[in-house]
Amino acid sequence: MLALLLALPQFLAEFHLFQLCLIAGTALIVLGLVVVTGLAGQISLAQSAFAALGAYGATVLAVSAGIPLWAGIVVTALATGGLGYLLGLMTLRVAGHYLALATMAVTAIVQLALIHSDAITGGAAGLAVPAFGLFGLELTTGRQLYYVIVPSAALFFLAVERLLNSHYGRAFAAIRQSETAAEAMGLDVLRYKAAAFGASAFLGALGGGLLAPLSSYLDPAQFGITQSVYYLAVAVVGGMASPLGAIVGSAVFVLLPDLLQGFQTYLGLVFALLLLGFIVLRPNGLASLSIARLWSWPRRAKPELTP
Repeated sequence: MLALLLALPQFLAEFHLFQLCLIAGTALIVLGLVVVTGLAGQISLAQSAFAALGAYGATVLAVSAGIPLWAGIVVTALATGGLGYLLGLMTLRVAGHYLALATMAVTAIVQLALIHSDAITGGAAGLAVPAFGLFGLELTTGRQLYYVIVPSAALFFLAVERLLNSHYGRAFAAIRQSETAAEAMGLDVLRYKAAAFGASAFLGALGGGLLAPLSSYLDPAQFGITQSVYYLAVAVVGGMASPLGAIVGSAVFVLLPDLLQGFQTYLGLVFALLLLGFIVLRPNGLASLSIARLWSWPRRAKPELTP
């Protein structure tokens, strides 16, 4: 699989590689929702805020402090993960719609801060992103950035897959089913909820930071509440509780606008109907129809041969 990923740029055009980078970066951000909402059951609309902190934080560090953009992405992702952990601590007794509103407020606050911090972020005018430098090379095209963004997404996809069957994964599942029952089982619900938000924030910031050089320019309008709802829709369509769902959902939402070029006026309606259809008819998302599940279709057992 790794060899296939590394060989793909030799056979695809620049535009298609750009799309793959966009899918991979979006999937990284949505993987954060898979952890905090799909696994731990905490509704979050802060993913856009985490992506904004990752993108702007890395860019500001690169421009103001002169550190390499890749280092800025790592530092900002870790710092945002810490902020997400604190957010989880502060929202311990908040759940359901109230938690959604609280995280929505976080997104609004971050966006307003970006708009009104002209001296640092460029304000409403936005901020240019420097080139992604690595080993003395400047990576600016989709073909070049592919080797950074796609392997990073693949690595954390595998990490979240491992998380599903880990102690943390089982604890998240227990909290999702019933926080009261989880506490009765001796689980430290506060710590696990905070860890889920921390992981979600880290992945969101990492995805936002990696997508920054791909777009080459940051605008606060890209990181509002609407974008958080967009990421939530991607997770629902792909499969909220499945890491594979983050990839499948991202592919659908990135590729669909190009497939419906003659119907751009109705694109919002198409996305809304698509989301509604999956909520009603297939709440487990497209991941429930994956090749992996088809491969595990029950097969007729071979008859045992008795001597």
